[in-house]
Amino acid sequence: MLRLDNLSYSVGKFKAKYTLSINKNGIYALVGESGSGKSTFMNLLGGYTKQNKGHFLINNKLVSNLTPSKRPISSLFQNHNNFDHLNIFQNVIMGVDPNMNFNEENKKKVNYVMKKLSLKMSMLGLVSDLSGGEQQRVSLARCWLRNENLLLLDEPFNALDPGLRKDMFKQLLSFHKSNSNLITIISSHFLDELLDIVEGIIFVSKGSIESNKVLKYKDIKNNIKFKRYFLGNLK
Repeated sequence: MLRLDNLSYSVGKFKAKYTLSINKNGIYALVGESGSGKSTFMNLLGGYTKQNKGHFLINNKLVSNLTPSKRPISSLFQNHNNFDHLNIFQNVIMGVDPNMNFNEENKKKVNYVMKKLSLKMSMLGLVSDLSGGEQQRVSLARCWLRNENLLLLDEPFNALDPGLRKDMFKQLLSFHKSNSNLITIISSHFLDELLDIVEGIIFVSKGSIESNKVLKYKDIKNNIKFKRYFLGNLK
């Protein structure tokens, strides 16, 4: 369960205040026009931006007072998810072992998630030698291994071509089905590609969440603000 109580942030003329409850585990799409406050929303949840006031709870435990590393959250962004000078094993295992010890237990963990995500290359290969889709799967493997309660995906696949992006969404769904206690929030410009896998839509407009709740597509598709920015991208 996830709950935001007037989680607020302001800088210059921009003001944001988010109230939301998610009581069902699953995948949720985060949408809104550029500058609406989507990234601020993600950064507040991840702890990368400090709220001015308000609270954020996961499973009834306050996390808004914790540093990013202490929060039960994994994050995956569009770029800069991996360290190019490290090999695949190191990039994956650092999520649970910062010392990146190359022992049998860690090798089994990395091998398991690599197989789940169809990463068939050697775990000792450099991540910089991989394709864009493979690199994002390495990042997803690290998130998978951490096995936290909340997964934040901030436009992680937007730079990929349609075929690779479709494959990554399939991998995400497979990943999520094996983690029944997980809530995933994914920000994407390709909502039409997400409609079949999401539980609902979090629509952000001018620094707040529409209706302060998760919405179904059938309930939001005629919303004037929603139609203005997204109807052209939807089937």
